[in-house]
Amino acid sequence: MLSKEIFPGSSAVEGEPRAYLYALSDCNHCKDGMALLDSLRIPYRYVYVDTLLPEIRIQLKKEIAQRFYRNLYFPILEIPGKETLFGFEEKTWKQALKDLAG
Repeated sequence: MLSKEIFPGSSAVEGEPRAYLYALSDCNHCKDGMALLDSLRIPYRYVYVDTLLPEIRIQLKKEIAQRFYRNLYFPILEIPGKETLFGFEEKTWKQALKDLAG
């Protein structure tokens, strides 16, 4: 999706990021997703989309609409080379992340 340079936050787990999380700063499902990534010890980077400059938010929405033919639904978990998940469903995320867990 967008350049990975927009991801200012990083997980508590050291290492090259294996996942990228698009979240909202006040979203409980986003926090649950981050907690799961941390518990699985997966290094990731995250960005709070609601804190991005308006022009970057607009660009993100356009890219998602073009690539996935859908609206934003948070959190969005991008696993490079594998898949992108919209919304948090613990069982689905665990299945998608099983090969990345440390």
